Order: sequence, then structure tokens, then C-alpha cells
Amino acid sequence: MSNHAHHHRLILMPSGRKGDIPTGTTVLEAARTLGVGIESICNGRLTCGKCQVIPETGSFVKHNITSSADHLSPPSEDERAFAAAHGIDLTQRRLSCVAHITGDALITVPEESQARKQVIRKEAGELVVEVAPAVRLYYVEVEPAYLGSPGDWERLQAALAASHHLHDMTIDPLLLRTLQKTLRDGQWAVTVTIWQGRQVIRIEPGYVESLYGLAVDVGSTTVAAHLCDLRSGAVVATEAMMNPQVRYGEDLLSRVSYAMSEAQGVQRLNRAVIRALNELATKAAETAGIQPVEITDVVLVGNTVMHHLLLGIDPSELGQLPFALATYDPVDVKARELGIKAIHPGAMAHVLPCIAGYVGADNVGVLLAEQGRLDDQITLIVDIGTNAEILLGTKDWMLSASSPTGPAFEGAHISHGQRAAAGAIERVRISSPAGEVRYKVIGDPRWSDELPEGEALRPTGICGSGIIEVVAELFTVGLIDGGGRFVQDAANRSARVRWAGRVAELVLAPADESATGREIVVTQGDIRAIQLAKAALYAGVKIMMNHQGIERVDRIRLAGAFGSYIDPVHAMTLGLIPDCDLARVTAIGNAAGDGARLALLNVEQRERARQAARSVTYVETAANLIFQDTFVDALGIPHSTDAFPHLENVVRQ
Repeated sequence: MSNHAHHHRLILMPSGRKGDIPTGTTVLEAARTLGVGIESICNGRLTCGKCQVIPETGSFVKHNITSSADHLSPPSEDERAFAAAHGIDLTQRRLSCVAHITGDALITVPEESQARKQVIRKEAGELVVEVAPAVRLYYVEVEPAYLGSPGDWERLQAALAASHHLHDMTIDPLLLRTLQKTLRDGQWAVTVTIWQGRQVIRIEPGYVESLYGLAVDVGSTTVAAHLCDLRSGAVVATEAMMNPQVRYGEDLLSRVSYAMSEAQGVQRLNRAVIRALNELATKAAETAGIQPVEITDVVLVGNTVMHHLLLGIDPSELGQLPFALATYDPVDVKARELGIKAIHPGAMAHVLPCIAGYVGADNVGVLLAEQGRLDDQITLIVDIGTNAEILLGTKDWMLSASSPTGPAFEGAHISHGQRAAAGAIERVRISSPAGEVRYKVIGDPRWSDELPEGEALRPTGICGSGIIEVVAELFTVGLIDGGGRFVQDAANRSARVRWAGRVAELVLAPADESATGREIVVTQGDIRAIQLAKAALYAGVKIMMNHQGIERVDRIRLAGAFGSYIDPVHAMTLGLIPDCDLARVTAIGNAAGDGARLALLNVEQRERARQAARSVTYVETAANLIFQDTFVDALGIPHSTDAFPHLENVVRQ
């Protein structure tokens, strides 16, 4: 709702920045005011076209606004002329330098228009796996047609049986439309792609060697795709992008709520993620220098809400007890039936199985990637995101759970929080006893105190790893107590701490250092948001340990883009993870994506994933009777009652 007559509410996605903007302000100016950089090479002269934005339409209950296309000024003659000359559809996109705000609006700044492009840390790790994919190539020479001969498909079947002992083959009906031309173009010699030894899904004239597949981790915040050569197992391209569903809600429950409350909610959420998959497939193929139609197999993982929305299933049941899934089993489907049409029309898609209502295929992917490393030692594997997914076990037993950490670790609900993009503060150190602050930002290897006189790093905000380090550092030097509150003399001990009424805050970057011209501060409320998130995760782990009757873990493995980047010492100082030998706390990268790659490169891994998912014991955490008490104890830094002997030589307790 607008605050008063001449101001309108503006929400910018995917950053989530919002504010009240005077009527008549251009979207470009408004975005700058809110600290969102939009690319504008010509700086508003209507010549570059780099500043395109997408006005969203509809009622956005979460933000309490209705956004409409007519809440922006109508296109001028100049904008229409530019759009016509450059093929821009003004019903879908507007040029932010000339579109003026006339009403409440929710506007998406697409990745290509962002001045600071997203930094994605979901890269493919090294895997050891025998390459035996679900799709295989077979070269055959077919008997030419003759008067009274069997049909072309029947003669191709006979050739496959004779040359490769492949019997009882079926063919994707779509291929019958081009089969005859392909056979004749190849002068009766063709290379066929066969899925699972059962169905012909591609036919190419002559001898062909290209065989590619796509492994995709559909995360709540980030979608990452690895394009693999299915003959060598090599990753030939990795592409990642923001999940466009973010505009409908930052966390899983807000997306479930959107699906339930909007008539077209499920379809919009489904279309958004399918559009992203098509875009990633196209980009990955371009990077690798192949045609997208050379991709004939896809493996997908994601949490249960992403799993359902990807398949076009209404996730409403996941928003209420007993959190029932439509299916736990793996799913095999034609990629085109899901709407993935950038790749070969005969391509198959395989979705890994789920474990429970909030433990999805991504967690099965993590388990698949880590299974070979399990032994008698008790291993804790945590995939930290808006919903933390937890595995605890050995080679003989495995527990699984999820914990609703919320989006605080990804910068949401933090005063100057942002996702991990260039310009975000990612590392923080506070000296003792002077309380001096230094920091690093993404995109620059230098610390803020290593710069020449007059130069600044120009931070734009603070991301998850930075937030964790700030809180841990404040505790380590004694500026906040175990309850997360600033101590009484904090402002006397550090020039960066000041009191704002009855609560204190830390000035991370003064106004003259920041890119926005505004101070970047960490408030008491920000510290509390991080305490709530870390307590939810720790409580989930503790309930699993209690369930198994164990009091310690032998090793901890941090998964996911965010988990791979946090510093183990700071994570343990905060109490994000239980006590453990710090040398045995390691990052394992995007393990969910690694699991998807394993299932793509080796068809037997799909059966291993199915068996693993069924053998895991699911532990309910949030609905557990002791969750509240465990959660309250875990609010303390590092914990109200649990000891952390491995931190004794590192921090003050």
C-alpha cells in the first residue's frame, strides 16, 4: 500500500529491496535510491537498451501490494521507436530510464540488466564414477526399402537386433515423423540413441559421436546446471542463475502460500522454473560449442517444493500437516512433457526420489555423492540453504531431517543483507581490544585496511558468510555476550559501536566507504535473526543426535553453495554446528549437484539413490516435542549449555 498520496511502494526483485518512491521517478533513479544497480551504459539517453526491467502484474500478498502494468507511465514515442528497432516487446519489458513510477509496483531486474551480476558458487567438484549413462549410441546399417518390404522402423529394429542384440525396442512416436528422411539422408546408415536399452529416442544420419546430458540442482535460490559429455564423463560447461521463482517468495513456505492463494499460482511457479531450465540448457550448450538438441538426457534434483513445482504438482499439501508428498519415488518422464524444449525432443528427464515431506531429491543427491566416503565414524552432513537439510550417520545407518532456517543466511531479513554478489561484504575481522573493523568484498582480494590512501572497496551490503563472521567476531572479542546482546561498555571499547536508543549497532562501513552512500550497519535485530536461524539448524542436529543416543560427531561436512564458503571456526563459534575437531570440518561444494551428475553419468547410481532414499530413517524435528526447548538452548552463542572444547584455544567462551 502507498504510504501517502504522492509516494508509491516499489519492490525490486530478486534483491528484495523495497521503499516508498515519489510519483514520477524513473525506475532507474528509484533503483539507485534503493541501492540496486541497473546497467545503463548510455545513462538514460535511450540509446543502449541495457536497462530493461520486467514489470510484474498481480496481487502480491506477501508484500501487501497490487502491481500492474499501468502503474508505470505509458511508453513514449521515443521508447516505442527504440523498442521497435531493437525487437523489445513493451508488454513484457520496459526501459527503466524512461518508465516513470505512477503506482505501487513489483519489478524484476533480469540478470543481464543487473550492474552487479550474481556470483554463483555452485561449481562441479571432482567425482570418481564409471561412465555408464542411461543413454547409449549405436551405429547401424539398415536394409534399404524394396517393394513389399517391412516398414522403415521394422527394418531398423531388425538391424539393431542383428548388429547389437537389441530386442523388443520401442521408438519415441515423435521420431516416426522424421525417420524416413533421416534414413535416406544417411543412405541407410544411422546412429541411434537408445534410453535404458529399451527406447530409441534420437536418430541421426550417418556416424555420430555426440552424446550429452544435463545434471541440474534446482535450488530455492539458485539453479545450477552441469552439461556433461556422456561418452567421457567430462563436465563441458556449468551455468547457474537465480531461481526466477524468488519474485513470488524468498522461502519455500511463501511459495507454497503463493501457489495456494493465487488462481494461477502453481502454473506461474512451474513456468518460471521451466523457463530457467531451458535458458540454462541453451547457455550451457553455447558455452560448450554444441547444439542444445545434442542433449538427450537430464537428471534433476531439488527440495520437495521445487520437486513438485518442477513436475507441475500443486505443493499445497506440503504447507500443512502431515506434509504429504505426491510421490516419494524417482520419476522418469519425457523432458518435453515437463516443458523442457530447448534440448532434443526425444530427451528423457529423471528426477531423483525424495525421503520425506521436507527432505527432497537434493538431499538424496548429497547422500549419493557422499555415500562412498562413509565409514564407521559418525558423519554430519549439512546442506545449508533457506531450508537446511541434514544427514547424520555411518556406512551402516543414516538419519535424515530438515530444519527451517529461513533466508537470513542468504541476506534476507538483515538490515543491509544481500545475496552473494559482487560488492557484498563476505569476510569480517574485528581486532581486540580496540574493536577496529576490516572487511573483504566479493570481487576484490584485498582487505579494507590494505588499500591506498583515498581508495575504498565500495561495498553494497553484506552476504551470509559476512553476517556469520560479524556475529562470531563480535562474540570472540567480547563486544556481544552469549545471549547475543551488545555489552554495556561496547561503545567505549570500539569506535564502530554506537547506541541507537536502548539498542546498539555496529557500523561495518561508514557512508563515505559504501557504494550506496549510506552506512552499512549490523543491528541488534540482525544478530537476533542469525541466532534464530542458527538455533533452528542446531536444534535439528541435536534432536537427531538424541534420537540415535549419541553425544558427539566425528566429522562435519558442509554442503551447498553457502555451506561451502563459510569458515568452520566462525560457524562453530556462532554455534551453527556442534563441537567437533575443526580439522575434520570440511566443505564439499554443491554435493546435491554432484549427486545429480553421478546419476546422469551412471544409470546404476539411480537405483542406488532409490535404495538409499528408502533405507534412510527420517527424523521429524520442528514437530518434535523437545524442539522448542532445544531451540531456546541453541539461541546462546555458541550454546547456552553445550560445551565446545574444540573452541577453547580459538575463542573466549
